[in-house]
Amino acid sequence: MTKSKRAMEHQRYVFLAAVSPLAILGVWILAVGQGWVKGTILPSPAVVVNSLVDMFENGYAGVSIFTHIGYSMMRVLTAYVIGSALGIIVGMLRGRIAWIDAIFLVPGEILRPIPPLGMIPLFILWFGVGELSKIILIFVCVFLIMMVNAHAGALACPPDSIRAAQTLGANRRQIFLYVIFPSALPQIMTGLRIAMGSALSVLVASELLGGDRGLGFLVLDASNFFRTSYVFSGIIIIGFIGLVSERGLAWISRRVVHWQGSR
Repeated sequence: MTKSKRAMEHQRYVFLAAVSPLAILGVWILAVGQGWVKGTILPSPAVVVNSLVDMFENGYAGVSIFTHIGYSMMRVLTAYVIGSALGIIVGMLRGRIAWIDAIFLVPGEILRPIPPLGMIPLFILWFGVGELSKIILIFVCVFLIMMVNAHAGALACPPDSIRAAQTLGANRRQIFLYVIFPSALPQIMTGLRIAMGSALSVLVASELLGGDRGLGFLVLDASNFFRTSYVFSGIIIIGFIGLVSERGLAWISRRVVHWQGSR
């Protein structure tokens, strides 16, 4: 592809990325302005912005919005880091060692389809309503996603690459580190991006487990009192954190998996 074509494709990409949210905003304004949807159900963007400004200036429920964000990010990042690390290790081992794959096959496939909300009663019973239960709920989600992606990545390693390394005298550890792991990296990086989005989604469910701090608490408390604009404000903050984290992971992915073509 020539430079001019690449430049045109890039400009079109940036244009569409900028126009799509503006189109959604336009439909939102039109729907509220024309009275298609009641303001109590879908507040106008101006009302939501006022609620956002109020939260950043005065906090919510007597707590600074930055405290809510800090508590949520502590829970998400703790579970994300531990869940990702263990998920990658177990998934890679499952992909190369049959007996480990056999151990995790049935438990993993049973747990994966269960929604996080379905685990909440058990987690309250086992771990109480403190921080541990919230972190473990997010951890389970992240771990399962990363295990599946790392497992698939390890299985996708071309046998010819392994045989070539063996021919050159590489031992099992070297083959694992320098052949199988790099081959699995594209799917691992994709898994990291998916897992972050899922972790933020489960965050709201995890904060059903009690407490008075966190973005999930903010959204749920506002919905209980029909403060719809504050519900939207909390959702927008969570979405913005998700956007920044996903774009950051995409940037890292382009540099870690630099041999793959990407925009």
